[in-house]
Amino acid sequence: MRGRITKIKRDVRALSPIFAVLILIAIAVIAGIIVYMFTSGYLGTMMGGGTAGQEKVAIEAVECPTVNSVTAWAKSTGGGPVEITEAILKDTSGQVVSVAQSVTNGGLLADGTLTNVGITFTGMNATTLYTVALVSKEGNQFVSPTFKSP
Repeated sequence: MRGRITKIKRDVRALSPIFAVLILIAIAVIAGIIVYMFTSGYLGTMMGGGTAGQEKVAIEAVECPTVNSVTAWAKSTGGGPVEITEAILKDTSGQVVSVAQSVTNGGLLADGTLTNVGITFTGMNATTLYTVALVSKEGNQFVSPTFKSP
């Protein structure tokens, strides 16, 4: 009788080593995904934090009626009103060509109204492709599509 009880105890196993390893790998992968989502800010935005209140601006169009004069049509697309305080003129390679001498009508309303922002630069060349980076009071930059000076 004693031999029979010993045999039964020996045959009882919990999980095979293969299943145990698979479960540990699954736990590690899930933990890695959670850490990635937390560090990339995805969980913060899902839980109500994150980018709430961050300035967002869309530059719809840019026109250059005369050399050194640029009008950017921009609107606030989220995060409230945005005050544009500076503009930077860049060439197609991204090099800074000029910083604006003046920016007029730089207040973008929170309701998304399309606003023309008048900018005066120096040092523009005729028939050259440029982009304008509008700089907000908070220090964020919003880059326009490319445009050609007359």
